[in-house]
Amino acid sequence: MIQGANSTHRIAILLTCFNRKATTLRCLRRALDLAPTADIFLVDDNSTDGTSEAVAGAFPHVHLITGEGGDLFWSRGMHLAWECARAGCYSHYLWLNDDVILNDNCLVELLACSSFCEHQAIISGILESHDGKEILYGGTDSTKRLLLPNGKMQSITNMNGNVVLVPTAVFSTIGNLDPYYHHDLGDVDYGLRARQHDVRVLTSRVTVGSCDKNNMCRVRLPNSKLSNRMRKLYSPLGSPPSANFHFRRKHFGSLNAGAYYLYLHFLNILPDWIVRRIWKGRYGL
Repeated sequence: MIQGANSTHRIAILLTCFNRKATTLRCLRRALDLAPTADIFLVDDNSTDGTSEAVAGAFPHVHLITGEGGDLFWSRGMHLAWECARAGCYSHYLWLNDDVILNDNCLVELLACSSFCEHQAIISGILESHDGKEILYGGTDSTKRLLLPNGKMQSITNMNGNVVLVPTAVFSTIGNLDPYYHHDLGDVDYGLRARQHDVRVLTSRVTVGSCDKNNMCRVRLPNSKLSNRMRKLYSPLGSPPSANFHFRRKHFGSLNAGAYYLYLHFLNILPDWIVRRIWKGRYGL
């Protein structure tokens, strides 16, 4: 049980990992320092660096779930972790990326925000760079502007899934992540689904941790041959057109989905010099 906002909560922490043993162990150690009574459900997506063995040895009480083919990635790994955790009697589920270093205030802040909303809203924790100089994640507004901490909870349109607190009441309404997605879009999709059900999606009031910045461009591999660009686009760590079509048709309609499907291919067919001239600094150029 975890104390917060004048009440007691039972939390399941959900993670997925692949081949970064030291990072995963650091994250688990920190999470258990802050929430020693929480249950942790960790999907190891068939790591080859000994992650599962190290976790089992250092943290025998962690619920360790092993992926068979190494093809789950973030969205499907988190979906599996949630499926395994849902049988428990929890008040909240906490999504946690293993590269996040949680602040001392993290759980207190997230639970306080949840309490203010009577545990009927999703709270996405705002994260900063490790040096504290830049806000990195949490969510963006309707104009895709990154929301910066201002001491108040702010409404999110596009949610980042790095550190997210989901009350059981919300899970009962929305359900699990959509397993159609391999890696990208699962968190944004979940936030949009919540809004469609009139469930608020809000930031924390302050930063709750720090993490690495991901500068990878998913939609186009710069300075590469066309074949390599298309291979990256269609890979789970790229921006698969089928996943984008599924996402956009669900939330923005078939015309939007079809147009974006064509746009992704057009963008990758163009040579770098044209992309650089038209989009000026976007897409890694």
